[in-house]
Amino acid sequence: MKLLLISIFTFLTFVIQAQKSEIKFGKVSIEEVTQKQHENDKDAEAAILFKNERFFYDYSSEDGFSTTREVHLRIKIYNKAGLDWATHIISLYNSSTGKQELFNVKGYTFNLVDGKLEEEKLKKDGIFNKNISKYRDQVSITMPNAKVGSVIDLKFDIASDMVGYMDDFNLQYAIPLDAVELSVEVPEYFVFKRFTKGFYTVSLKEFNHYNRSINYKYKSQKTRSGFVNGTRTANQNGVLNFKETHYEIKAENVPALKEVDFTNNIENYRSSVVFELESTKFPSAGYKIYSKSWEDVAATIYKYDDFGDELKRNKFFEDDLDLIIEKNKNKSELASEIFKYVQNRMSWDDYYGVGCNNGVKKAYEEKKGNVADINLLLTAMLRYAGFKANPVLVSTKSNGIPLFPTTNGFNYVVAAIENGEDFVLFDATEKMLAVNELPKRAMNWEGRLVREDGTSKEVSLKAKNISSRFIYMQVNITEDGEVEGDMNTRLSDNLAYEYRMDNYNKTEEEVLNASSLLFSNIAIDDFELKNAKSPDEPLEYSLSFTDDNQIEIIGDKLYFNPLLFLSLKENPFKLDSREYPVDFNFSFSNKINISYTIPKGYKIESIPEKMTIGLPDKIGMFNFVLMQNGNQLQVVSNTHIQEALIPAYYYPSLKEFYGQMVQKLTEKVVLSKI
Repeated sequence: MKLLLISIFTFLTFVIQAQKSEIKFGKVSIEEVTQKQHENDKDAEAAILFKNERFFYDYSSEDGFSTTREVHLRIKIYNKAGLDWATHIISLYNSSTGKQELFNVKGYTFNLVDGKLEEEKLKKDGIFNKNISKYRDQVSITMPNAKVGSVIDLKFDIASDMVGYMDDFNLQYAIPLDAVELSVEVPEYFVFKRFTKGFYTVSLKEFNHYNRSINYKYKSQKTRSGFVNGTRTANQNGVLNFKETHYEIKAENVPALKEVDFTNNIENYRSSVVFELESTKFPSAGYKIYSKSWEDVAATIYKYDDFGDELKRNKFFEDDLDLIIEKNKNKSELASEIFKYVQNRMSWDDYYGVGCNNGVKKAYEEKKGNVADINLLLTAMLRYAGFKANPVLVSTKSNGIPLFPTTNGFNYVVAAIENGEDFVLFDATEKMLAVNELPKRAMNWEGRLVREDGTSKEVSLKAKNISSRFIYMQVNITEDGEVEGDMNTRLSDNLAYEYRMDNYNKTEEEVLNASSLLFSNIAIDDFELKNAKSPDEPLEYSLSFTDDNQIEIIGDKLYFNPLLFLSLKENPFKLDSREYPVDFNFSFSNKINISYTIPKGYKIESIPEKMTIGLPDKIGMFNFVLMQNGNQLQVVSNTHIQEALIPAYYYPSLKEFYGQMVQKLTEKVVLSKI
């Protein structure tokens, strides 16, 4: 007799279940509602009093395996700023290959009214669905009658048919988390790698050999003698016993993850647990490995229909591109002109993704698309023109730095031309980017260039050049304490790009007004801006100014700051210690050169002494010098930061460096009457 297994699993029953928490949904105490501030964080706007998550597997004969993620959140609101926590946003993946669905949404808002606890139930009109992109939906849950002092109790489930994927389990938020319980229950058929990340350490405990039973049905075929079709099918029942591994976390008093200046993406430092499918082994399917290298990931993405296939499409742009090629015989100029053509023609719809939303042909015709539509189009054009061009997969700063090779590790794509061991990068989503410049969102560690033959290579996403700001001023000081002068500023690379983007849609008058605010409300005239919309050129602007607030008159002496309104007035690094790296986004130099003419009847009585200081390992330098020549005084200040990302162990040195700089820049020049 030959057995034919048609369906292995029909329903699941638990032999052992996760231990239930003592905190019950909908059972809120008066003590929780009357609490005025958080015990451990007096400044907290809100707190998560309790969070419970349980992730487990189910099975149905129609759909096969699926997963369910049960979430229970209890949140306390302390002040008006905390009312933002009355809205909870859930991101759901949705595509032809798998999807997540939200169900069993329940919620209550608890308030104290006349000494009594009152509850208000969440209704359907508080739940809003929104499509974010081709692959993402968003559900927004707004709790009713939330006010200062409210306690919110929210519960929901997320079902998914993507059995090898789990969203990260976050264990830290912008507000304190008083207690958290996490349980992940995995059948022996699935093996996951586990990673914990973040600066707040948690312990993930593993418990093996939990027994679980599955009743299943199968069909058998038996020979039937005496018939033309000599077989019959019979339904059979069986029981499959297997083991399950449970992973659990219990933690209390998790501190808030607070934003600090010069942090690229706080998500990189959030305490969380990450699961990655390593392998599966089913009774009827054998052993299969899913863990990949970054090379495997790159090759997989290249084979996507909305990625690699899009790079082969070129018929629709041939006529337009042939005209550009005909006019530009120089190779380097041709690449730049193709880049500018795509920049000027296309508009970015603000959507990320490594795959095209519309496809390059439709995007080209509609002159609009997502990141992949635009930059894969650019790559295809560069290839058509004869360049060795390939796409570069990127994880944006908002997406974080992936801990392990996964297709979810990339959410952005740019174009590149290979030139030996060097690469020239292009991102045509922004109008004011130059060749070899990337926006801040894409300057995140390293990308991976993928070739048509399946090979790939790491590519640095750091800014190629040091961005510079050079300011030259000629200043006259009058006897009555007024300064008047001319200023010329020159910006390069990313500093120029930032200025262009900040002022892209502004009139010259609006730019002038913005400059007045930038320079402490000084009176500005004769403002002139050059190369405002020419990314390949340094940006320059000049202006004249007058200001009667820069000179302090005491008796017969004049006191002023050597850099006037350009001086750094306070140390940007105020924390005593820091856990996160300092991210300047790009390396930079800032040079200021000022020539003063001293008023008649005055002499220079004293000037600050020169200073040269540096950071360890030559990652930064500050030089400051004043030189006197008759009634002329020249001031030169030069700040240079060599590394865009500075590890946290340099923080004490960096804080001291800026502290000394501020102290020196606030010293005064003293003029006295002759």
